[in-house]
Amino acid sequence: MHLCSFLLQDLQNWLVERQKKSYQAKQIFEWIYQKKVLSFDQMTNLSKDFKIFLKDNFLFPSIKITSEVESEDKQTKKYLFTLEDNRCVEAVLIMSEDRKTICVSSQVGCPVKCCFCASGKKGLLRNLTTSEIVEQVLLILQKEEKISNIVFMGMGEPLENFDAVVKAIKLFNQEEAFNISQRRITLSTSGIPEKIIELADQDLNINLVLSIHAPNQLLREKLIPFAKKYPLVDILNSMDYYFEKTKRDIAFEYILIKDLNDTESHAKELAALLKNKQCSINLIPYNPIDMVAFKRSETDVINRFKQILISKDLVVTQRYTKGKDIAAACGQLAMQNNV
Repeated sequence: MHLCSFLLQDLQNWLVERQKKSYQAKQIFEWIYQKKVLSFDQMTNLSKDFKIFLKDNFLFPSIKITSEVESEDKQTKKYLFTLEDNRCVEAVLIMSEDRKTICVSSQVGCPVKCCFCASGKKGLLRNLTTSEIVEQVLLILQKEEKISNIVFMGMGEPLENFDAVVKAIKLFNQEEAFNISQRRITLSTSGIPEKIIELADQDLNINLVLSIHAPNQLLREKLIPFAKKYPLVDILNSMDYYFEKTKRDIAFEYILIKDLNDTESHAKELAALLKNKQCSINLIPYNPIDMVAFKRSETDVINRFKQILISKDLVVTQRYTKGKDIAAACGQLAMQNNV
């Protein structure tokens, strides 16, 4: 079993069912999440017999860091993790003056297969367990003093791995574990209406981002084959429900690809689509990947697109690319060394 798939109460119950003491769960949590100890042998206040019991029941940690690369500007680090079945996923640490953000993966590969993204080129191989998601952060924290934010923007569609992702979010937030505020946790989705509604009903208050990338259903289906399953109007209605239920502002990501979705008419159509919504729009210049001939929109085109949205009273931000030189930027994560 995977130890980091347990919330504290779950681990307490599991231990009691096996004639162990519930307080031992708190001891384990303290060693792992506060003291960052990843070896049962180093948990000095646990008895020898209990350590043997833990080793017999848990694979911990269940993943390992295979490689680590740092961008030239020292603001981004990309980690390749090998899982117990020898498949691989990547996560990214993004640093700025006021925050350290870990971008985690939720699946091996991705079912969405956005035409501009490397993560889905081999399709979906499997979901990650809660522990495999949590351990990405845990292992990076072995190298970093602390982090401030977590974003589900790595490989995979988080809402297609709903139960494991929700439990990981609860562990990131749990005081006895990572104790990261839900307001510092962000989930990015391509849009699954029923799962967005289910997420809203989970009594969570995380930030929700829709990867929209097009102002209409037809163009969106060309960019995101997965989008054929879900009408854009249904997705937007579910995003509205999330806002009403959580009172958290929603956000939309829009990757700008030259001559494909970056014209003035696209900007005006997007502005009309999102009119009167309590939201922000994050514009992302396209990051190149192998075997795809798309190009990044020109700077003046991006600026014009941005100004059109602003003129329609929309809140607009622009993501400045980090980690492109190590293939760690948006859309560039892939299953390197995958078998």
